[in-house]
This record gives sequence, structure tokens and C-alpha cells, in this order.
Amino acid sequence: MTTCFHCGETVPKGCQLTAEIAGQSQPMCCIGCQAVALFLADNDHEVFYEYRQDQKPAEQVEINNANWQHLDTKDVFNEITQALDNDTHQITIKVEGMYCSACGWLLQKVLNNLLGICELRINTVTQNLQIEFNPKEIKLSEIFAQIQMLGYHPMQQNSTENPADDARKDQLKKIAVAGFGMMFIMTLAVPLYSPDQFTVAPHIQRFFLMISMLIATAVYFYSGMSFVNNAIRDLRNKHLGMDVPVALSISLAYFVSIYLSFKQQGHVYFDSMTMFIFFLLLGRYVESQVKHQGMNVRESLFALIPVSTQRIISDQVETVPLNQIKKGDQLLVKSGEVIPCDGVVTKGHGQVNEAILTGESQLLSKHQGDLVYAGATLGNGQLNITTTANNQESFLAKLADLMELAQSKKPASLQLVDQIASYFVAGVLLLALATTVWYGLNQNDALMTALLAVLIATCPCALSLATPTALTASGVHLLREGVLVNNTDAITRLAKTEQWYFDKTGTLSEDKLSIHQQHKFITIDDIDLAQITSTLQQISNHPIASAFQHPETLKVEAAEEVTGRGVSGIIKTQYGTNKWYMGSSQWLRSLALDIPETDASSEYTQVYLATAQRVIALFELQVPIRSGSVELLTYLSQQQKPQTILSGDNPSTTAKWADNLGIEHHYGGLKAEEKINHLATQQQLGKSCTMVGDGVNDAPVLSQADVSISLKQGAHLAHSASDMIVLGKSLTPIIKATAVSTKTNAIIKQNLIWSLVYNLSVTPVAMMGLLAPWMAAIGMSLSSLIVVFNSRRLLKGGYSS
Repeated sequence: MTTCFHCGETVPKGCQLTAEIAGQSQPMCCIGCQAVALFLADNDHEVFYEYRQDQKPAEQVEINNANWQHLDTKDVFNEITQALDNDTHQITIKVEGMYCSACGWLLQKVLNNLLGICELRINTVTQNLQIEFNPKEIKLSEIFAQIQMLGYHPMQQNSTENPADDARKDQLKKIAVAGFGMMFIMTLAVPLYSPDQFTVAPHIQRFFLMISMLIATAVYFYSGMSFVNNAIRDLRNKHLGMDVPVALSISLAYFVSIYLSFKQQGHVYFDSMTMFIFFLLLGRYVESQVKHQGMNVRESLFALIPVSTQRIISDQVETVPLNQIKKGDQLLVKSGEVIPCDGVVTKGHGQVNEAILTGESQLLSKHQGDLVYAGATLGNGQLNITTTANNQESFLAKLADLMELAQSKKPASLQLVDQIASYFVAGVLLLALATTVWYGLNQNDALMTALLAVLIATCPCALSLATPTALTASGVHLLREGVLVNNTDAITRLAKTEQWYFDKTGTLSEDKLSIHQQHKFITIDDIDLAQITSTLQQISNHPIASAFQHPETLKVEAAEEVTGRGVSGIIKTQYGTNKWYMGSSQWLRSLALDIPETDASSEYTQVYLATAQRVIALFELQVPIRSGSVELLTYLSQQQKPQTILSGDNPSTTAKWADNLGIEHHYGGLKAEEKINHLATQQQLGKSCTMVGDGVNDAPVLSQADVSISLKQGAHLAHSASDMIVLGKSLTPIIKATAVSTKTNAIIKQNLIWSLVYNLSVTPVAMMGLLAPWMAAIGMSLSSLIVVFNSRRLLKGGYSS
């Protein structure tokens, strides 16, 4: 009886359908199976048949889909995913079993090949997988099923289940079984190892040996099976993960001991195997607790948010769980309480501390109509607020999303370390083979001792943790200091940059401007210039727009913002319909407009208002120096880092600001492309550049810089282009970021040196048989813990500037 290679059903008599799979012709039962098989073969997906083992593909898919089909229902899908646009959604998945960078590489390689996956980012430290996908091309259940098929356990991050608690309990159970098994077997092994001191009859020795074997079997198949399953998963996917040598060592120790027990000769390794498993599990448990404690940015940010709040319904106050709060609900917040949701103050007044959001511990007054954010503490007063977003869409949640996004991006240095680690695993297996050849199969005891020690001790777990743990810890620390890291690679580059460039308006100056003086060149009756200027500036996110506010704005057509120049639009007034321009003198001259002579001071920022025919007015804007500017510039001077101002403002005003701040190099009246050229010139000379900017005209030059920093109060476009975002109003967090960058580079270097020295030094000792297997297990666990503890130093403050 011939069975179909694809579905496993019996091939009907007379059916001659076949498909070529992996170079061999395989029988098919119908045209449908043949079409699917040919599709898999033509698209290089023949590895599908290796995944299924003895199960039929149809059965395997059905089981997987049944587990996750509830995720495709509308309510669940909308709750756990975030819509980015009409076709793209985003979800963050917690992946249990993803222990190292090799696991992340495997998931990325397989999932990126699926139709409908737009972008995929992985953080192996927090075990988070962030996916952007098109639900029209791939179902969410299919993504979860694919992850499960690879041998991992996916869970939606906001699931009511707590995967961390469940995993912790499971780990503790396995550690307990391995620990008790180890102690019991070692107790039984004492008389077997010391026949001169203990007179034991042969049948009693045999009994002790059988009991040890039974206990070791329980430890192997319960406590040690996680290593074996992970190794099998990696081998199925043709990938060498960190658990491959570990599983090989404990399996060798167990099955060789089983063989020698029944053969009744030679030394058994049940005690060594249980000690392996106990110490490896204990080390991995401590490592995971230390690694995740304080390094999970979402947990760190939301730890201070209350689990319940007071909701106002029909003038009645009730206490409800926070997850029941919806957009538009009325909440009561009393003095000393943490604000649970983003909202608008509708009644009352008070002072709030937004240190968790900005890193600046100061009280800010809030009155009716003001915005308040989840996580801020109400220092005094009482507020009634109307929620403007649920917890998944709050400002705090967006910070967590951006931070997780940054952590999931792999810097070039980390990619190199991952490659080295993957080769290292292959090297470990080759060393184990070389050890076998060196000792020969006739030296059983010496061979097994050396072989097990080599497989355990030389596993490059510490090497794979060296860089990501340091970057994650420094990113969390910077967020506490008021700096959101958009690109973790910038953490290592910031302290190394040689040239620092600053925008003036909204960066070195405060983001709120005011009109110092107004010069009217032409008086137009029935035209409210304040209304015209406010109407034009409403289309701009530039800080200059803050100086022009009017309660009533007009309708503007053909609105356009020219990067680094100004704004324009067609406005209909009683005077008629005109195209109005508002911007710098250089821009208006380029439009063939004559600029009248004035006695305006170069100390102030100058903004002109004009129609297509003539210049109407000049506005002199004043603005104070931004808090922390002087301190940052002084710090950079002490570090011998040259500073330059690149501004679109007029050159005389820029020069005045540079003189006041003690900056030697300054350039005013620049277009966006001219700013880019300044950076590009330095980069061509081999000098790395940091750009600190704010506003629409800074986005292109921020993209050009080696490290870019923008401020939260500025334009959203600048944020997307910057590597770091300062969340508060002061520039002093940049000083802290530079100090953290220096410390991070030192920690990463220490981690890499330690892991390489450990692996290179322990290898010959293990190969010579001088390292007991249990010592190898402890050594491998300790090497990883040292790296993690060293990286956790970055979570603490105390960096001097």
C-alpha cells in the first residue's frame, strides 16, 4: 500500500501523480496534494516536511490553528493589536523558550519569510517579539502557530495569563526535583565510591545503583527535558543553539550510565548528570531573575500605575479596576495619588510631578483644560479628569513601545557578536570530537569526564549576553533620567562623536517664543495681522509658531511649509483673497520681494509677513536660553568636543546667540540641505557628528548625523528621525546620556573580555580532564551571571560628568 507523501492518505489504485521533493520523486494521492507539494518545492519551503516528523501536515496545522483561532475574532484582535494604518497592525508577543540570540536569529529567519510580515524586531533579553503585519495576507493565529511549530510558546503581552509567573513556578519545580534527586543520588553514591570505608554487599550495591538510575531518569525526563527539547528544536531547524552542547552532555551522561549499569562495569555518571541539571537550571533561573529585574521597561514604567481608580458616574464615586476604564470616563484623583490615565482636567486644580515621564522632579500647576498623563503624581489639590486614551494608547505606553522598539533593533556590534557565538557552538562540538579522538574510546572514565566538561564549560552563553544586557540596562537607566533611546546603537556611539552641532530656535532657546516688537511697513484697514499670522502658523510645528496665537483663525487654502524657510497659504479676508508668506528675509528675497530697512535688533529672531506683492510687517521674537544649555556646552568644552550652531535664523541673530553661549563656530540663514552639507563635510574627513535639534527643518539633518538628539516639545517628524529624545525641557539629561554612553562602552568591553578569557582558558583545562563535570556546570552558570551582574551596574546612577 502506497501512502501520499504530503497528506499520508492511501494513494488510489492507478494514480500515478508524483512531486519532486528534495531531489526525490514522491507519490501523491490527488491533484490538490501535488499542487501544494510543488508550491512548497518551487518556493524553497521543502523544509516543511522536516518539521512534521511522523505527523501528517493536515493534523499538525489543525492542532496549531485550534490553539490560536480565538485571536482572529474581532474583539480579541482589536484588543491585543495596534493599528498603524489601514493595512498594517502591530503586536508584541512574549516568547517563552527564547533564551539567547541564536533563538532570536531562528525566529527572525523563519518569520521574515512569511507573506504578510512587514517588519519584525526581537529583544532576547526581555523575550519580546514585536511584529508589524498585514492581516489581509496573514492571520494572527497563523503567526502564533508558526512560532509554536518552531518549538516556542508565544503569548500576547497583555494576556490575563502571567507567563513570567508560570515560567518561574515551572523552573522552581524543576530545580527542586533536580536538587532533591542530586542529594539523594549522592547519598547513595557514598558507599559505592568508598568501598574501603563502607562494607556493602554486592546485591546492596546493585540495589543502590538501580535506585540511582530511577531517580536520575525522573530528573532527566522532567527537569532536564527543557534542554533536550530546545536542542531538538534547533537541530530540526538546522541551527546550532546554546542548548545543543548542554543537551548532548546530559544525554551522554544519562544513556552511557544506563548502558554501564546493565553491563555492570565501569563508572556511572548519574550523580554528575543530576548535578549538571541542577546547577544549570539554578544558574539559568538566577540569571533570568537578575536579567529581567528592572530591565523590562514596560514593567518598570507601569509598576507605579495603580491597579484601581475612582470613577465618577452620576455624581457618585466608585472604585473600579483600571482595566475597566475607557476613553471618556470621568475620574477623581486626590492629593498624593498617581494619575491612572491620560486625560484633561475638567474640575479642580493642583500640582503634579511628572518625573516618571520627563526625568525632571518638579511640581507643575494644572488647571481646568490642562493635560495630565498616566504615571504623574498629584502632589497637592484634587482633580476631576476626563480620560483621553486607554492604557494601551497612553503616553506612558507609547514610551514603552518606543523603548521596546529600540531594544529590538540589533546594532552592528551585536550582530557581529551573534555571528561569533554561533560559530562558537560549532567549535564546542568540534572540540568535543577532538577530545574523543585524543583520549580514545578505551579510556572510558577519563574520556567521559573530559568530554562532559568540554561540552558544558565552553558553551558561549556569556558571550551572547555581553552586549544586549548592557544596552538594555543603559536604555532603561536613560529613560529614568528623561532620555528615550530610539536607537540603541546610539548609546555606544554618543561618547565617541567628535563634533557637536546645535540648532538654535527651540533647542538652545526655549520652545515658547513671544513677540518683543512689531514693525508695520504697510497699514491695511480691516485686516487683523494677529489673526493672519496665527492662521498661517497653525500649519507649522516649529517653535516659532508658539509666538503667534489668536482665539479665532481663518480658513487657509494651499497651505505649505517650506523646510527651513517659512509658511505660506491663501487666505480670504475683507481685503480680498491673497497668498500670504511668513518666514525669513532670505526666503522672501528669493521670492523677489524687497525687504524694507529697519532699526530691528539682531539680538532677536526676525520673522517677516508678506503678500505676493509686498512685505507687510516684521516681528521681532524674543526667547530665553533653554535650561541646561550652558551646563551642556561647558561639559562638552571640558571634554574637548567642538560645538557649532547651525540655524535657519538670520546670521546676525545666530552670531549674537553664539557669542552669549561661548560657541566659536556658528552659521545662520541655512537651508536644510546646507546644514546637511556641513555635517557631510566633517563626516568625509572621518569625524563623527552629533546633532541636537528641534523642529521640522531639523529632520533631514538629524537623519544625516551619526547620533541625533531631539526634544519632546518639538515637531513629531524630528522625533522619528532622532536616535534619542529628551523628554523634559532641560538639556542636562544629554550630559547624563554621554556619561552613560562612556560607561556602557566600558561595561561591554569588560563583558566581552571576560567571556572570551573564560572560554579560552577553561577549554584546555576541560580537555585535559582537570575539570570535574559539576565544576564545569557551575563555571558556565557563573560566567553568565557575572556578565549580567556587571551589566546591571548600568541601572544605577552615580555617573559623574
